[in-house]
Amino acid sequence: MSNTWNGMTFTNIAQRGITTLRKALAPLQAFTTDFSTDVQAQGTVVTTRIVPSATAPTDLVDDDSSTYTSVVDDQTTTAVTVTLDPHPITGFALTDSEAQNIGDGVWADTSMRLVDAHVYAIANEILAASFDLVTNANYSTAAFVGSASTFDADDCADIRTTAVNAGWNMGDDSNTMVLQPNYWASLLKDNAIQDRGASGADALQSGDLPRLSGFKMIEAPTLPTASSTAASENLVGFIARPDAIAIAMRGVDTQDRSRFLHYEILQDDVTGAVMTYSVLWTEAKRRVEHIFEALYGVSKAQGASLKRITSA
Repeated sequence: MSNTWNGMTFTNIAQRGITTLRKALAPLQAFTTDFSTDVQAQGTVVTTRIVPSATAPTDLVDDDSSTYTSVVDDQTTTAVTVTLDPHPITGFALTDSEAQNIGDGVWADTSMRLVDAHVYAIANEILAASFDLVTNANYSTAAFVGSASTFDADDCADIRTTAVNAGWNMGDDSNTMVLQPNYWASLLKDNAIQDRGASGADALQSGDLPRLSGFKMIEAPTLPTASSTAASENLVGFIARPDAIAIAMRGVDTQDRSRFLHYEILQDDVTGAVMTYSVLWTEAKRRVEHIFEALYGVSKAQGASLKRITSA
């Protein structure tokens, strides 16, 4: 059987899949550090170390009585273990007759939608696992507590002050604010942001937010995961640096690639995301099965590098 599907080779389908995964997981770069390159060929645990954030500076005269004895803090790196445990897998099948129709161009658009839908399903699970870590136990007191109706650019400035007082470097472009759509919308309605002369952005037309008070802005429609601890704690957003959460992914190989029409482990150079795409011919059902899967793990890393935003 030909490995052509509506003019696309299996390699092209795989490329479409990893490109879609890159887009879906792009927000992860803002609050996670990827350790996929540390993953060994065997085993399910990767251990790395996180350098802690610096404490807020003190004044030598006013705070330290002009003595250097208490100026230097004892700092130790933090061991972080990431267990490759979740293994989301999804796919779809095309019978011979369906494939023939696709070959005739009937499903030219549907073919792309099928790949995108199944890859996004995997990406959403990875995002959910990351969001589920954003709890009071892991990241302590919230930087902001309040309803969406009161949230505005002034609150972003106040949150920035909290970050600065915690020792964050606000000048290195690594600081991100992640928000639920309701809070995102409140900022879009803020006159200071709508006014292009004040904000320098076309938020009113595009619906996108510029950097606010030093934070790159990311909208997260799936935050928090329903019925999660984060949801019960009224999580609606957070500010973070990339070392807040550790993530690692590994491709799932097979013992016999000759049993497949196509088998490929893909890694995206931008996000570090890893995904396996395989294709099987099922003779009894006369169909070709397209399967996408990922093996990954997420873990809390530097607790001081993320501060929650809650509604109550």
